[in-house]
Amino acid sequence: MRRLVLYVLAVLLWSTASIAAAERAADFSDDQLIDGFERTVFGSEGGGSRADKLRVKKYAGPVKLFVVNASSTNRERALNDFVKLVNKSVRNLTIRRVKSDKSANMVVFLVDRGNYRSIIRDTLPPNYDTRFLQSNDCSAIVAASNYKIELAFVYIVANETARAFNHCLVEEILQSLGPVNDDWRLKYSIFNDYSGVDTFGVFDWYILNMLYDKSVRPGMSRAETRKMLPAIIADTRKRLVQLQQRGGAKKR
Repeated sequence: MRRLVLYVLAVLLWSTASIAAAERAADFSDDQLIDGFERTVFGSEGGGSRADKLRVKKYAGPVKLFVVNASSTNRERALNDFVKLVNKSVRNLTIRRVKSDKSANMVVFLVDRGNYRSIIRDTLPPNYDTRFLQSNDCSAIVAASNYKIELAFVYIVANETARAFNHCLVEEILQSLGPVNDDWRLKYSIFNDYSGVDTFGVFDWYILNMLYDKSVRPGMSRAETRKMLPAIIADTRKRLVQLQQRGGAKKR
C-alpha cells in the first residue's frame, strides 16, 4: 500500500525592518550553504514522523502546476513571472502550467482574505485538522510517497499588499518544492519568518539548486547528502556567475 506523508507549511507575516546590507552579499561559505540546506530540507513545520523528516523530499519529475484564481485581485501575472524565474535559474527543475487540476501535482489557490479559511476547509479532506493552516497568513500542504512529492496545495492571499503577496508566493511555492522547514537562524533566507527576506535571493537559490542536483535523490539521509554537497556547491558557484551575467539570478 502506498504511504502518503503530509507536510504542513505556513507563514505568519511579521512587520520587519529592511534587509541588512550584509544580506546583499552573494558570497556564502560552503559551511553556511550546507547548514542552510540541512536546516530547510531535513525537517518540516508540521506533519510526518521523525524518520520522515530526516530524509530528502523533492519532486522526481516535472511540476505540473494548476492555478485556481478565486481572488478579486488578479495576480496571475506575478505568479507566472516567478515560475519563469524558477524555471530559468534552477537546474533540473521544470514547472509547467496545466489546464486541469486532475493532471496537476501542485495546485495554487489565489484567494481573498475573506475566503482564505473556507477554501482551505473546502479543498482538504473533512477529517483533516486545518486549524494550523487557517491560523497563518498563507500556507501549503505537501504529500509525499517514498519521499517523492506527489501533490502540493498552496494557499496565497492575493487581495492584500503586493509585498505580502510576493513574500507568500515565493516562500510557499519554494517550500512546496522540498525545503519544507523554516528556521529562525537562517538570516539570509526567506525560510525564516523573522529574517525580513521577501524575495527569491541568492542563498535560497543555492538551496534549491543543491536540492535539485541530479545526484541528490528522494529519501537520502543527511550523511549521504553531506558527502556530495561540496562538489555540488562548487559547480553551482560557477553557474551563479553565468546566470548573473545573463540577468537570470537576482544579485543581493
